[in-house]
Amino acid sequence: MALEEDFTTLRRVRGRAVAFVRRHRPHTGADAVADLRLVLDEMVCNAMRHARPPSELTLSLRGDRILIEVSDSLPDLARSRGGYAGGGRGLVLIDAIAERWGQSPRPGGKTVWAELALHAGQAG
Repeated sequence: MALEEDFTTLRRVRGRAVAFVRRHRPHTGADAVADLRLVLDEMVCNAMRHARPPSELTLSLRGDRILIEVSDSLPDLARSRGGYAGGGRGLVLIDAIAERWGQSPRPGGKTVWAELALHAGQAG
C-alpha cells in the first residue's frame, strides 16, 4: 500500500490494516488491535516525517502474528533518541509492544519491520 505525505493517509492506512486483521483473524482481541494501531502509527508517521516519498506499507499474516513492514527512501537506519528528547520515542514504544522488530537497508532506502502477536480475545 503506497503511503502519501498527508496525515489523512494515516487514518486510511490504519483503517485498512484493522479491517485486514478483522477479516482474516476475526477472533483477534481489542488489546492486540490497539497494539497494531499504535505500532502502525509510529512506523508510518516516521516514514512520512523523515523520508521522501515514495514509502510503502506491507502487511503479512504469519499464523497468529502480523508482520508490518514500512519501506522508505531514507537510507539511514532509524535510531531512538532516548533520554528526555522532545520526541523520538517511537522506537521505544515499538520495542515494548512488538514481539520483535528490526530494520534492513535496501536499494534506495530501508525497510523497518515489526512482528506483533494477534492474541484472541473480545473483539474491539
